[in-house]
Amino acid sequence: MNVALDCIPCYIKQTINTLAQTEIHEEQAREIIYQTLSLLPHLDPQGIPAENSTFILRKVNELMGIEDPFHNAKQESNDLALKLLPQLKERIRQSLDPLFMSLQIAVAGNIIDMGILKDFDVEGSIREAIEKSFARDDYVVFQQRLKEARKILILGDNSGEIAFDRLLAEQLSELGVEVTYAVKDRPILNDATMEDAAYVGMTDQFRVISNGSGFLGTILKDCSEEFKQVYQKADLVISKGQANYESLEALGREDRRLYFLLRAKCEIVAKDLGVQLGEMVFCCS
Repeated sequence: MNVALDCIPCYIKQTINTLAQTEIHEEQAREIIYQTLSLLPHLDPQGIPAENSTFILRKVNELMGIEDPFHNAKQESNDLALKLLPQLKERIRQSLDPLFMSLQIAVAGNIIDMGILKDFDVEGSIREAIEKSFARDDYVVFQQRLKEARKILILGDNSGEIAFDRLLAEQLSELGVEVTYAVKDRPILNDATMEDAAYVGMTDQFRVISNGSGFLGTILKDCSEEFKQVYQKADLVISKGQANYESLEALGREDRRLYFLLRAKCEIVAKDLGVQLGEMVFCCS
């Protein structure tokens, strides 16, 4: 998925939201914004939004001298999600279709996006996900393919959300599928890293690997050989979140193993998916 003019305000918003996680003075914050604005003309106009955002955000972190400005916020979102897990597990247990319910809960967690949405209502998102379900829904086809699958790779997205992904991984594992979960190699926005995976218990139950990259989304050319091998050997791949969609949507047109699970949080992505802003999807490209 290529960038559009409307991506430019999003770069600025992500910068401001990143600065808001710190205690730097307003004058310094303003200077950082000015310096990052000078990078905009040098971004690839034919590139991927997630890739361009990463270049901007890396510069912001460099100018602040802070490797992970979202560290405390990520911890808080993980704690919030963990508190909700017992009742969500019970909801899944009582469901007529536990796997489908776990997909709904996993996509509800996709609301935790501090780069785009400064304020979010996780519990409200869960209610909405269960009531409204998916605007695009390829679950029936996924079920058929799952019958023949042995290995499945989940591409993680945000902290907090990763706890809900654990419930999805549990359901897939109960169906006899070997689950591998991929996280970012280093901090970028509030994306999940190995630290988050360990904190929410994902590493206790499943194989968790770094994708070897610090880019938003999954930029395969920047990923490690280990990750690429796991990706190639997977029978199915569940791609969580908007940045993963942005970076893998074109590949998904040919790679029918790829399923995208996300909430459309910007007009550009919503239009590309053929859904309304804020709607949730579980679909092939």
